[in-house]
Amino acid sequence: MSNQEPQIVGERRVLGIVPGRPPVGERKDPQQDDSVMVWPHLLVRHAVVSVAVLLLVLILAVLFDAPLRDIANPTVTPNPEKAPWYFIALQELLAQFHPMVAGVLVPGAIIIGLVALPYIDRNEATSPGRRKVAVATFTIFIVVWIALTIIGFAFRGPSWSWVWPWQEWYGVL
Repeated sequence: MSNQEPQIVGERRVLGIVPGRPPVGERKDPQQDDSVMVWPHLLVRHAVVSVAVLLLVLILAVLFDAPLRDIANPTVTPNPEKAPWYFIALQELLAQFHPMVAGVLVPGAIIIGLVALPYIDRNEATSPGRRKVAVATFTIFIVVWIALTIIGFAFRGPSWSWVWPWQEWYGVL
């Protein structure tokens, strides 16, 4: 992209003009003004959608009761004590491996691997269908992480032992 000064076309400043002619039938009337102002058009639409979402959440909060437990007691912890859903896969790794491996080496290797993936897969294509290595690597990572999350959430019972979800459901608050 070149550093060009804005040009004046009619009454508007433009950064550049693309040479060429549009295909026949797609030509617009140059006098037709297609611009849409941010205020009031865009901001009013955003405000209306925001208020609608807020009202929907408020109505759901009034109609449905929150599934809360008893008042917190620091002397009694639930068994099994589980991490929030976004850390359950890491907790599952900690149950299987040494803390240094599961808490430092594996997450560090995942982060370094995902950051290095564009440098490892040097394919110039931008279409996901032609980026087989990157798509396969990321898909494997996501599938393993989701599987560890489901195992940690639904298949772990008291003392972090293996239980089948249809025998006893320990994933529910």
